[in-house]
Order: sequence, then C-alpha cells, then structure tokens
Amino acid sequence: MSGPTDQEADGTTAPSAASRSPDDWHPPFRLRLRQWRNRLIGSPGFRSRLQRFHGTRWLARRKSNDLFWLTAGFVFSQVLSACVSLRILEKLRDTRLTTATLADGCGVPLDRMRLLLEQAERLGLVMPAGRDGWILDDAGTVVASDPGLAAMVEHHALFYRDLEKPAELFASGPTDTELRRYWAYTHGQETAAVGSDVAHSYSQLMRHSQSMLAECILAAHDFGHYDTILDVGGGDGSFLAAAATVYPALRLHLFDLPPVIELARANLADRKLADRAELHSGDFANDTVPDSADCVCLIRVLCDHDDARVLQILANLRRSLKRGTRIMIAEAMAGRSEGAQLAAVYFSLYFLAMGSGRCRTDTQIKELLDAAGFRRPHTVATPNPLLATLVFAER
Repeated sequence: MSGPTDQEADGTTAPSAASRSPDDWHPPFRLRLRQWRNRLIGSPGFRSRLQRFHGTRWLARRKSNDLFWLTAGFVFSQVLSACVSLRILEKLRDTRLTTATLADGCGVPLDRMRLLLEQAERLGLVMPAGRDGWILDDAGTVVASDPGLAAMVEHHALFYRDLEKPAELFASGPTDTELRRYWAYTHGQETAAVGSDVAHSYSQLMRHSQSMLAECILAAHDFGHYDTILDVGGGDGSFLAAAATVYPALRLHLFDLPPVIELARANLADRKLADRAELHSGDFANDTVPDSADCVCLIRVLCDHDDARVLQILANLRRSLKRGTRIMIAEAMAGRSEGAQLAAVYFSLYFLAMGSGRCRTDTQIKELLDAAGFRRPHTVATPNPLLATLVFAER
C-alpha cells in the first residue's frame, strides 16, 4: 500500500484515522525527527535553557532575531518607504547633510526627522557623520543610485493596500485589487483595451526596475553569438538598449502592444539606437511574431500569466518562429538558494494580489516549454537568482 502523499508528509493535510494506510502510522525517520525537534523548540523551558547556556546562546539569539524580522518586518519596510517618499536618500547622495537641513527640505519637524534618521541608521540606510550630520550607508547608497528600487518601493503603496487583510486574500482570492487594476493587460484583455495611459504607467515602472535585471542577464549569457535578438513584451526597449551597449553589432527587434511600441520608439531614438532597431506591434499570445531573430527573449513575461495563457503564448511563438531559433525565459524563479526563496515568497504574494501569474521553478518552466513543443530546455544560473534565472530552449 502507498505511503503518505507529499502534501500529508509536509503537514498540509490531515487525513482521518479511518483513511490512513498502515504505513501512515510509521512516518519516516526524518519526519519523526522533525516532530521531536518541534516539540523541543515549542517548550518554553527548552528555549530558556538555550538562552542560558553559553554554548548555545548565540543560536537562541539568532533564531529570536530571525523571528522578529518576520513579525516586525512591515515596520522596517515602512521606514524605507518614508525615506524614499521624502527623498531623504536622494538628498544625501554624494553629500553630507544635517538633521535640520533634511527636516527643512522635507517639511518634517526636527524631532520627527531625527527619529526617522535614527531608525534608518539601524536598518543600514544612513550613518552619522559629524555633529548631527548624516551620510548614506551601504543599503541607502544602492537605493539612492538605482531608480528602479526607489520606484518599486513607491509602487508598494498599492501592494500594501492589497495585503491589508491577507487572510481574506488567501481565502477568497483577489477580486478588485489595486494590482489587478494596475496590471490590467495580464487578464487577457483585447489589445485595443489597453490605453496609452495604462501602458505608460506600467512601462515606466518596468523601465526603472530594468537596470539591475539587464545587468544580471547580460552577465550570465553571451549575446555575442547572435546577429539579432527579439525582445517579446520588451516594453520601452530598456533591455535592448542595455544589450546594444555591450554588443555594438547586435541587431535589435521588439514586439509589444501598440501603445507600448510608441514608448519604445521614443526611448530607442533618444539613445541613438533607432537605426539598429525594428519595432513590431501586436498581441504575443495571438498575433504572428517576426521570425528574423536568432534569439527571442521573454523577460518577466511568463511569470505574469497563468499556465493556460503561458501555453498559449509559447504555442504562438512556436508557430511563428523558424526552426533553430533560441528562446530565453528570464525571470525570478523559485528554487533552493536564499535569493530564489526570497523571490518566491515575494512574487507569489504579488501575483496572488494581481490575480494572475505564478513564481515558477525552472523545472516547471521547462515542462511548459516542452509541452509547447520547444526542444532541449536547459537552465542557466545568473549572478543574482533573487532577480532572475534563465531557461533556454530551441524551436
């Protein structure tokens, strides 16, 4: 007779005594060890002994700090949000300012500004510099120098409202959430229904958040092997512009919705790339995609959609592309590394609030590619799996 299912072994289901098989009464050693450990950790007396004993005090302290990050992390994120909204990190970039100067510039009372800066210091955003002065610390420097991070922090105001009642979000699913309205195009709307104002809003956010992602992708794969690349769902062309800087001979193609194409045209012209780029408009799930590229890129595209629509997108690409064309999927994927785990927790909740999409493992993406008829799917790691992992396949 079969043993417990994976769900039962993980403790996510609780079969009745009558439904258990004989093997269920003898759980594997690893599960019994985990349950014994949980009983120990759940004992206040055991935790007290861990804290008192010098050899284990460090472990007890670390576990306590980790738990506090979970329970109070929303406060830490709001400190960052306040610093970004008030442009404190931006004002401190490459300079030193006093508390009074920042208070005056931000329109915040002096004592409240000092309180905020003290919390920002504790989170590694700023650090004291002389008498009542401040400069950026490491994390603050990164946020101040990357418009994409600051844009995402400000964008989180929508996400916070959707997470106000998380139990209800899980129980009933999203209906009319902020993110569902913001990313309206992911719900299979007709392309004509996506106006230029909506396209401009989400394209600007994607543009600001593209810099580190593009650097991550370009560090992981040599695009010098190709004559032409096509970015499907490429937004305003920011990734193509980054690739063009590294590979001056590369020809650039972009495919996206008509109102987005106009943004890409203006952006690529501003970057003096108009003569190297060809722009194509349409719906990548239904319309024929140009077959002139050696490599077709889908960057943060599949993750926005449920499996059925992903298969529709991939099937349309397979119909459109010539045999031998490589396809690259680049997005944050679930996995075993710390970065991949963090990405999966964040994006899984984000997509739930959005009402569409999944944070998939590379194995799940390869299975979708295989189901759509693509050949030889394989994974390529990047320097930062928190941002992206790459999966390649051939038409």
